[in-house]
Amino acid sequence: MSGRYITFENIQSSLGKMYRLKGIFRDDGRALIVAMDHGMIGNVQLRFISDVAEKVIKGGADALLVTPGAARYLMNKIRKRISLIFSIPYDPTYVELAVKLGADAVKTTYFGEVPLDWDMMGKVWAVARACEEWSMPYMVEIVPSEGGKVIYDLEKIKQAARIGGELGGDIVKTAYVGPSEAYKEVVESSLVPITIMGGPKMDTVEEVLRMIKGAIDAGATGGTIGRNIWQNERPEKIVKAITGIIHENKDVEEALKIVSG
Repeated sequence: MSGRYITFENIQSSLGKMYRLKGIFRDDGRALIVAMDHGMIGNVQLRFISDVAEKVIKGGADALLVTPGAARYLMNKIRKRISLIFSIPYDPTYVELAVKLGADAVKTTYFGEVPLDWDMMGKVWAVARACEEWSMPYMVEIVPSEGGKVIYDLEKIKQAARIGGELGGDIVKTAYVGPSEAYKEVVESSLVPITIMGGPKMDTVEEVLRMIKGAIDAGATGGTIGRNIWQNERPEKIVKAITGIIHENKDVEEALKIVSG
């Protein structure tokens, strides 16, 4: 099995970080994280968040990515059934809040020019230092974009992945660009494991599954997928299909049968 996966050997940090990461990533070092933090952005509507959470948990998702406010709302319904990653602002004090609320990791979001300017790098590094202090795993999302549109350029994405690890991230979330053989360069250039973003809802489920398969074959540690799961009429089955690829090495055709079954 090639690629950079979450293991005790490649997380050179505290026991607390490793313990939390083991709750997110399975023994194969991979994970499907369902992103549900879009309400904070404001331009993507996610209705009935508790119902969606219930369905993706039943489907076998490994973790949910939520805001601290959503976590409070969902806590009584989902806690101890799935791991939680908090989407936080570039404020180191939120790391302590995440610890108090029982998060398993935190994530910050950056869409913009790559490489980052010094001011932005300082903000990422400040959160990374707080995460070290509190033994909290840190997912750094860096996505090259311009004018609100993602730049699907291999070299830019390679830079984004490398920068995320250099600034202290334990995991990097970034865009996927095929083919799989080319994306291996992104994985190999990164210092830490990579989880791919899902992006806007795709036209077909097959497109989603092929993206996931390509990333896994390239050595990515999994996906952090939102709209392509919960904007589908069958989120539970989509999750089962994606986890089939991530954890059971199913091919796309096998995964499609799960969705249609």
